[in-house]
Amino acid sequence: MGHRIVLLGFGNVGQEFARLLLERRAELRREQGLEARVVAILTGRHGRVENAKGVDLRKALRLAGAGRSLEPCGRAIREETVPFLRRVRADIVVELTPLRIAERQAAVDHIRAALSSGKHVITANKGPVVYHYAALRALARRNHAGFRYEGTVMDGAPVFNLFQETLRGAHVESFEGILNSTSNFILSEIEAGRSYEAGVEAARRMGFLEADPSMDLEGWDATAKACLLANVLMGGRLRPETVPRQGILGISASRVQEARALGRRVKQVARGWREDGGVRASVTVEEVPLDHPLAGVDGTSNGLLARTDMLKEIFISERNPGLRQTAFAVYSDLIAIHEGRLLP
Repeated sequence: MGHRIVLLGFGNVGQEFARLLLERRAELRREQGLEARVVAILTGRHGRVENAKGVDLRKALRLAGAGRSLEPCGRAIREETVPFLRRVRADIVVELTPLRIAERQAAVDHIRAALSSGKHVITANKGPVVYHYAALRALARRNHAGFRYEGTVMDGAPVFNLFQETLRGAHVESFEGILNSTSNFILSEIEAGRSYEAGVEAARRMGFLEADPSMDLEGWDATAKACLLANVLMGGRLRPETVPRQGILGISASRVQEARALGRRVKQVARGWREDGGVRASVTVEEVPLDHPLAGVDGTSNGLLARTDMLKEIFISERNPGLRQTAFAVYSDLIAIHEGRLLP
């Protein structure tokens, strides 16, 4: 079966996903019976093109890597994104535009346009899901379309697949986790003797900082993820702007190193819990004892400790994920939709 794909966003994750499609093309065909063809790429920096026969992904990667326009790969798209998504002959829209902390954002309009026209949607963009999860899921159901979002939290670790599919019937009561790899990496660098500024610069060189660094450094990314987990897995209705939030911006090296000398580690911890019939969340920078499961989550690793009514505590950790792991989440969602698993 062939799937025509539209890529919205061709930054680091979008390009890595394209590489995965190229590398695994024969495997997808052989093991899944899946022919994946990218028929359009829309970007903010490299132009917007469509090619009904399939965009040459190798050429697109070369052009984007050189900072050039993608127009040699197909016909330039002149119309606005929403009407284009409604009329384009495609099966799946992959939404990979940057995170925004706002209820109204273009990514939501993109997803609505795709779902309302019967197209499946895969996203690694936390913004639309955290603000509009219930409405987007309902829209997908009404239109018999897929809506999957595994890459929004913990890269390629199967968080939503685990709790929404494998552990059906188990209810999450609370969670705590290290959910922002960039902040955790910077704290690990400071613990190793480097300054805050040096840690930030190292994260920038490695490509871990969000396009807007405040998303990482001021705690917005971790807060969006905490709200997303609380809303999707616990039935909450939280918005990142209303949740207590602490980032690591300007944290002193002395605080990190003094905590280590006392047998504790400074970590940014995202939490969600039930309280007074509702769901709450927070993101704090705190000193974690060494015997806590999150204390051993170093570098760009992340971890989630969830407590359920059935299985007590479940700990998931992903060691030093990179772009490949987030791209894999999108790739695995593609396979799920191909198999008919439209909603997690």
